[in-house]
Amino acid sequence: MGLVGLQNLGNTCFMNSGLQCMSNVKELTEYFLTDKYEKEINETNALGTKGKLVRKYAAFLKHLWFGTSSTYSPWALKQGISEFQSMV
Repeated sequence: MGLVGLQNLGNTCFMNSGLQCMSNVKELTEYFLTDKYEKEINETNALGTKGKLVRKYAAFLKHLWFGTSSTYSPWALKQGISEFQSMV
C-alpha cells in the first residue's frame, strides 16, 4: 500500500516528487483516506476551488494506497491543479 510509481505526464517530475512526499506524511494521508477532510471543505469561499481540488487529491491518495496497480497516472489531479493554476 502506498508503494506506487507515478507516471510522468510530460514535465511533471517535480510535481510527482512533491506528491510522493506528501503522500507519505502519515497524519495528512490518514486525514484524506478516512474522508475526515469532507466536513471541513469551504465550498462558499470565492477565492477557493469549491472543494474540487481537495477531492481530486483525496481520490489520488486512494489510488496510491488502495489501488492494485504498481504505477498510477495522476492526470485527474494535474488537470484539477491546472484548472486553478494555469502554470502547471
